[in-house]
Amino acid sequence: MSAFLAFRTAVVSVLRPRNVHRITQDLLTINSTSPMFQTAIRGTQRSHPKNGQIPYEVVQVLDADGTLHHPTRLTKLLESIDHTTHLVRLIEHHPPTVQVLTQLEEKMRKLQMKAEKKLSESRRRIANKEAQFSWFTSGMDLDHKMAKARAELEKGDVRLDVVFNPKQGVKNPTRFEMLQQVDSVKESLADVSNEWRERDIRRGSVRMFLQSTVQKSAKSLPSQDEIQELAKEERKRVERQVQKLRRKHGDQDITA
Repeated sequence: MSAFLAFRTAVVSVLRPRNVHRITQDLLTINSTSPMFQTAIRGTQRSHPKNGQIPYEVVQVLDADGTLHHPTRLTKLLESIDHTTHLVRLIEHHPPTVQVLTQLEEKMRKLQMKAEKKLSESRRRIANKEAQFSWFTSGMDLDHKMAKARAELEKGDVRLDVVFNPKQGVKNPTRFEMLQQVDSVKESLADVSNEWRERDIRRGSVRMFLQSTVQKSAKSLPSQDEIQELAKEERKRVERQVQKLRRKHGDQDITA
């Protein structure tokens, strides 16, 4: 056993990094552009990590009013806050700058980011639809299919394939008559669409590619008041879960 411990001690001493820099000067005299700010990283960098995930030993606190405080050790800052109500969030890497946020402000920040992402994705999304006709679709059936096609295009952000297929056991119209019928549908929907690519014309069938020209109603982000109310509701829900766990496991230190 003693031989194994001696071997392990020797291996650890060889593998231990020798170039770890220690901060020895007064933190208040460090310039914000000093290389001392690029201190030992304790983990993989993330864009905006929080609390113990922040990979810097020395940080500056930025207040909500824009006041930038003197550099301080992250460990000292974390010891000074109540983690049940507040957290420290990294907002800038160069130099390492943090904000002390309430749990409510943090929840509002996450809800705001989620809303912005959802809005951005909805603006990029284009729906693909298809409307099927035969060369002999007419009367109420034609009116119904045209109404459905129009309804889809009026939604905006839609591409609609209008497909004309032959009817089994019935002689197809001439090519001229086919194209006339396709043009008729195109003209009927011209106020809400246009053709965005060349038609696919095959023996007895035609596929016309329409895209909506309707400006989709712009979705707006929720207001700050709405986000705050959502954050409060979410925070209350989490607190109820914590209280439930405390009752179940006794009076233990369970942080939301």
